[in-house]
Amino acid sequence: MALIRGLRESFDLGIRQVVVYCDDQLLYQYIVGRGKIKKKVVHLVDEFQLLLEEMTYTDADLIALNDVNFAFKLAREAIVSRDDVKAEICSICFEETEGERMFFTTEKCVHRHCFPCVKQYVEVKLLSGTVPTCLDDGCKFKLTLESCSKVLTLELIEMWKQKMKEDSIPAAERIYCPYPNCSMLMSKTELSSESDLSNDRSCVKCCGLFCIDCKVPSHSDLSCAEYKKLHHDPLVDELKLKSLAKDKKWRQCKMCRHMIELSHACNHMTCRCGYQFCYQCEVEWKNDQKTCSSGCLLTGHGYYDDYDYNEPEYDFEVDTCNYYSDEEAMTRREMIRMWNTEQFFSEEENADGNDDNWDDYNNYGGLTVFWRL
Repeated sequence: MALIRGLRESFDLGIRQVVVYCDDQLLYQYIVGRGKIKKKVVHLVDEFQLLLEEMTYTDADLIALNDVNFAFKLAREAIVSRDDVKAEICSICFEETEGERMFFTTEKCVHRHCFPCVKQYVEVKLLSGTVPTCLDDGCKFKLTLESCSKVLTLELIEMWKQKMKEDSIPAAERIYCPYPNCSMLMSKTELSSESDLSNDRSCVKCCGLFCIDCKVPSHSDLSCAEYKKLHHDPLVDELKLKSLAKDKKWRQCKMCRHMIELSHACNHMTCRCGYQFCYQCEVEWKNDQKTCSSGCLLTGHGYYDDYDYNEPEYDFEVDTCNYYSDEEAMTRREMIRMWNTEQFFSEEENADGNDDNWDDYNNYGGLTVFWRL
């Protein structure tokens, strides 16, 4: 859309010779007419080609992202220079906002949003344990703390710093203070030292001593082997958590080991670490999948009502999902999968490349809640 708009503006200004510098491989293929075009962007590519035909000279070059930073800088300066002329419409809340209350959320794109929308969006993302990206639909550039700090509270800034620290430490290297009132995140490598003769380490926050190998409060009067022999069962709290997880049918991410709860609806889960899996059978979910590879229905134990005059918990989708844990129902499971395929995959496609029934069925997302083990 931005490329088409740029060509239109150039044409209106009387410019007939254009060179397009592109840093995206897929977009470059569309521009030069190579590769297969996705159905949902065919009309955009056609419109772009019609605009090119109006030019006397055109060329396209594929370049690195760093080589077009000057273009973003010029675009931002041009947009800011219009701030005193008129207000802008925030693309998120659609409120008319003064130019000085709009700002660029990343240095790699020219999307602008109002302060309240950015603040609320960042807060939701940080509370869910994910890194915030640009608010604009389809833009994947990550937001930075530096660019957003002026609209965030001190609490959110500290939360973001903690998230950055957590992401910088590999999962296998993360150590949390075992004392309940602290739980400070530390790196095992940073706490290790060749000069240390014991396994005891001091928490960088509460200064409490703990064993770096057993990850429990210090047991200096016992060796690790002796301690584990006396405490061969898991910690009481961990045992309670695992029992609760089993009762509540929570799932544990195979990548980062966080506990995840499906609040309602879709079985396609995305953990805070980015790992995707099916909540029903726990099989990994690939990026290009539309359904679970094991044949599970998309709808989990949520409140999707099929209007059969039953209570939601007795709906067809819920009942069929319960069959999956029954070994005697494997044949029935395959029949359900076939029914689901025939019901929701028709030959009629909309602009998204999907049929309307599938879009309606897939518009239910799972909410996640996380615990650390």
